[in-house]
Amino acid sequence: MRDLNLKVVLVAVVITLLGIAVAYAAMSTSLNVTTNNIPLTNLSWNVGFQGNSATPSVGGTSDAGRSCGSATITSSTVTVSNTTLSKPDDSCTYELTISNSGTIPAKLGSITPTKPTSTVCETATNGLMVCGNITYTLASDTTGTELSTNTVINPSNTMTVYLIVKYTGTTLNSSSVTQAGGKFSLVFNQA
Repeated sequence: MRDLNLKVVLVAVVITLLGIAVAYAAMSTSLNVTTNNIPLTNLSWNVGFQGNSATPSVGGTSDAGRSCGSATITSSTVTVSNTTLSKPDDSCTYELTISNSGTIPAKLGSITPTKPTSTVCETATNGLMVCGNITYTLASDTTGTELSTNTVINPSNTMTVYLIVKYTGTTLNSSSVTQAGGKFSLVFNQA
C-alpha cells in the first residue's frame, strides 16, 4: 500500500510539473528588433588656416621706423616676422582665414596666450596680451573686438580672424626692444 501511495504521489507531482511547464510556455513571448540598411557616413575633421601668406594693413602716422613684416601661413601655424613699431598708434593688422574643410562642425573651445620671452606682459588672457608698449589682439574684426570662444564654424565654411599688433604705450622707447616668442594657441573641438 505504501508503494501504491508513493506511486500516486509521484504521478501527481509529475503531472503538476508538466502543467506548470505548459502554463509557463503559454505565457512567454519572444520579441525581435531587426536593423537593416544603416549606412555609416564618412566623417572627417579638417580645421586649419587657409593660404600661405597674409599681407598686413598698416596703421598709424609713423612712416619712418614702422614696417609690417610678413605672415607665413601653414594649415596649423601663422608666423609673423620682421615687424617694427616705433611710436604710439603704429599698428599692423593681419587678416587670417580659418577653414572647416571637414564634415563635422568645429567650435572654438579655448584661446591660450603665450607671453613673449623678452618682455613683461601686464595682461595675457584669451585673445589679448599687453606687453610693454605693444598690445597683441586676436580679434573678430578690424576694430579690435577680442575673439571669443564658442564660435562655431560649420563644414565647408570659414571664419576670419585678425591679429592686430599695435603700439599702445604712451611713451617712446628709450632703446630698441625686440619682442619674440609670443603666440596665441586656438583649440577647436567638435561642436
